[in-house]
Amino acid sequence: MIKQSALRFVDINFKRLIKFKKNSRIYIYPNLNGIGLAIFIFFCFLISVFYENNSGLLLSIVIFFIFFISILISHQNINYLKLNYNNVFYVEADQKEKLGFTILNLSKEKKLNINITYNNSNLGNFNFLKRISLFNLNYINDSRGVYALDDISLNSIYPFGVINTKVSFKPNCDVIVYPKSLRPNQDLLNEFNINKDIKADEFDGIDDFKNGDSLSKVAWKKSTLEKKYIKTFKDNQKSQKLILDLDKYNNIKFERLLSYSTYLIKYFYQRKISLTFKHKENIFLLDNKEKSLNQIFRYLANVKI
Repeated sequence: MIKQSALRFVDINFKRLIKFKKNSRIYIYPNLNGIGLAIFIFFCFLISVFYENNSGLLLSIVIFFIFFISILISHQNINYLKLNYNNVFYVEADQKEKLGFTILNLSKEKKLNINITYNNSNLGNFNFLKRISLFNLNYINDSRGVYALDDISLNSIYPFGVINTKVSFKPNCDVIVYPKSLRPNQDLLNEFNINKDIKADEFDGIDDFKNGDSLSKVAWKKSTLEKKYIKTFKDNQKSQKLILDLDKYNNIKFERLLSYSTYLIKYFYQRKISLTFKHKENIFLLDNKEKSLNQIFRYLANVKI
C-alpha cells in the first residue's frame, strides 16, 4: 500500500514536472552540495557492486531515492507562484522608492524558504503561507526617463539544500522617473504666493463641526455643549488661476527648471489647488485627481528642450 502510494506520488509529480517545464521557465539543478551528494551516491553504488556489499548498495539506493524525491518537492515548492504588479510605477529621481509587488500562490500548499532576488541582490527569504503575499523592491535612479525592470527571480533550495529551483519573471511595466524636486528660488516662490511668512488663509465664516475637523479651528465662543462650530477660511491661492508656463523662464537652466516644476506641482497637488502646466504646445490641468498628476510626471520624465 505504502509502495503504491509512493509510486503514484512520483508518477503524478513527474508528469507535472514535464508539463510545467514546457510552459514556464522553472530551472532545477543541483548546487555544490547536490553535486557532492551525487558523486557520493555514484561511488557508494560502484564500490558496493564491486565488493558485493548489500548494505552499501541499499544505502546508495535509499540516498538516490531521497535525492530524486527532493527534486520533486523542490519543484512543487516553487510551482504555481505568480507575480502581480502595477502597470506603471512613478519614482522621483535620485530618491529611493519602494515598488510594491504581490506574490499569488495558486496552489493550496505552503511555499517555504524562497529567496527573492533582483539584479543579483537578495531581497529576503520568504515563506508564502497565504494565497497573497507582499514584498517591496527598493529602486533608485538618478536620471529622469522611462525605464523597464529587470527579471525578478524566485529561488529555493528547499527541502534538503541539495537542489536549486529557480523561476524568473519579467515585469511588463514602466518605471517613470520624474525630475528630482528642488525648492525654487525666492522670486519664483513669490510669483506663486509661496512664502513661509505669508498666511494664505483669510477668515470666511462659521460652519458646523464634522468628525475629522481639527479642534484648533473650533469657534469656542459660538459653540455650545450640544453643538460645535468651526471657523472657515478662504485660501487665496485657490481663488487664483495659477499657470506654470516653462517657456517664461528661459533664464533658468532647463533641468533645474524641471526640478522646480516638480516641487511646485507636488506643493499644489498636496493642497488640492488647481494649476495649469504649459510647455510649448503641451497643456496639462493639475487637479485633485492622481491621474492628472501622473500625466504631468510622465511628461516631465520624457520632455526635451
